[in-house]
Amino acid sequence: MAISPRVLSVVGFMTKPRGPLVKWWIWIVVLLVAFLAAFYVRYWSALTSLPTRVHNRILAHHSIPVSLNQVSPWFTKALIATEDRSFYRNWGISFEGIGRALVVDIETESFAQGGSTITQQLIRDLLLSPHKTIPRKVTGTLLALMTTLLYSKQEILTMYINEVYLGHNSYGVGRAAQTYFGRSAQNLSPAQATLLAGLPQAPSALNPDNHYHQAKTRQWEVLDSMVSDRLITLPTAHHIFSAPLNLVGS
Repeated sequence: MAISPRVLSVVGFMTKPRGPLVKWWIWIVVLLVAFLAAFYVRYWSALTSLPTRVHNRILAHHSIPVSLNQVSPWFTKALIATEDRSFYRNWGISFEGIGRALVVDIETESFAQGGSTITQQLIRDLLLSPHKTIPRKVTGTLLALMTTLLYSKQEILTMYINEVYLGHNSYGVGRAAQTYFGRSAQNLSPAQATLLAGLPQAPSALNPDNHYHQAKTRQWEVLDSMVSDRLITLPTAHHIFSAPLNLVGS
């Protein structure tokens, strides 16, 4: 039986001695795999203890733990539309966000733009230093990828909404809802939920008790993101924006 010339050419390529360039590529792959293996071994215990770390933070700050079904859907939808619109599709990182942040950082010659997903923010809050450096960003990216493999999106979102700082010594949406509005996270109105969803960007500077106009400006950015994602219409956004907040401290 005759062997086709194409098969012979493939066999010849596979058995042909490799040149220096190919050997270098093999070494690069081996070193990369070894680095990633050592990296994840180092952080494995921390990654698998994320729920415990969230629980400890809740206890330390006297927060009010909540599950996803104990939070107004307005809050979670607004949060995702604003902080990480590809949350349910991405692998813990957003290449679009990274690219946008890189352009801003280069233009400003600083680390002005975060570009972080909800998963990366969770990792930053629980495992990393708050200082913005290139090594920290690389570490956060690698840990976010592994976190997405270890936990479901529902688990990641639940951990985040329970540990995120929302100003006024309030960690987690359960405590923030009580602090700002005197009600549970489940009973937040659309106006209250969308205002809280904008606070992670700058919790102290957007505290509605002390910086009401800044908080309202941020709330409109949240509503505008929801309009862009076709979660609500523009008239609905205007209606929510004009609704009373009934702040406890007002």
